[in-house]
Amino acid sequence: DGAAAPMETGPQTGTPPCSPSSQQPAVKDDFQFVLCERCRQESPNLKLLTCLHTLCLDCLSENKPIGQCPICRTAIPQASGIPDMDNLLFTNLQTRLNIYKKLSNSSGLSCSRCRSETAAVWCSECEEFLCTKCFEDHQWFFKKRSHEARRVEDLRAESAHQFLEDTRKSYNLFCSSPGHADQGHISSIYCRKCEKPLCCSCALLDSHHAPFCDIRSETQRRQEELGIMSQELKQKRSSFEATYAALQDEAVRLEQVQQEMRELIRQRVEQLVRLIRQEEEELLGLGEGQQEQGQ
Repeated sequence: DGAAAPMETGPQTGTPPCSPSSQQPAVKDDFQFVLCERCRQESPNLKLLTCLHTLCLDCLSENKPIGQCPICRTAIPQASGIPDMDNLLFTNLQTRLNIYKKLSNSSGLSCSRCRSETAAVWCSECEEFLCTKCFEDHQWFFKKRSHEARRVEDLRAESAHQFLEDTRKSYNLFCSSPGHADQGHISSIYCRKCEKPLCCSCALLDSHHAPFCDIRSETQRRQEELGIMSQELKQKRSSFEATYAALQDEAVRLEQVQQEMRELIRQRVEQLVRLIRQEEEELLGLGEGQQEQGQ
């Protein structure tokens, strides 16, 4: 198997294990965004709201009033107050980070299959820790698939960012027909009518699929669409930031005008009070003079 060539001689279990990584504070600080934004805890059930806040089911269940985001009070369309969309990105990142924490905190990880030997390899496709013997069986069983496996010692030496970058899955698209994916039929054709990837056999034998195109050209077309959308979003973001800056300047100006108006009102009130007191003294003096004349 070409994809497993770096590991075909088997892991060297005699290599002394690396010391636990000192990257844990960095992991805790850099990846706070994958937690629930209310309780700040990990959860396998993270929901993405229409306002783009991410909350766990517990916080949404306790949320009062129901139907509003507890952070920004944006309305939640679902009557139950529980959004339908899962935040799979954050959930997957939490899973990968937990694997990295196991690597960093444990010096003797057990094999995920036999449970008795010390793990020497981690398969990113199966997401399992394997000892030397189980790794050899794994390589034989998946000889037609490109499963990437790496030594535990090498993974311990990496930072959390490197681990997430290096263990991203690069999937091969398998035929969408029932049974073909299990047999390893890799797709090279895309059916625009069904919007599914197909192998050559299905494309030739099944007349229901049409029109066809090369799956690479379809991938490139979608990448170009994403590129255009990305540019449009950048332009909208620039426009939004410019509008936001103008609104901030206007808010500062209005605050200044408000302060000036308050000062003017205070001065006018003081002036009015002085005039009333002056009129009061004049009236009192006039009254006293009339009283003396009467006496």
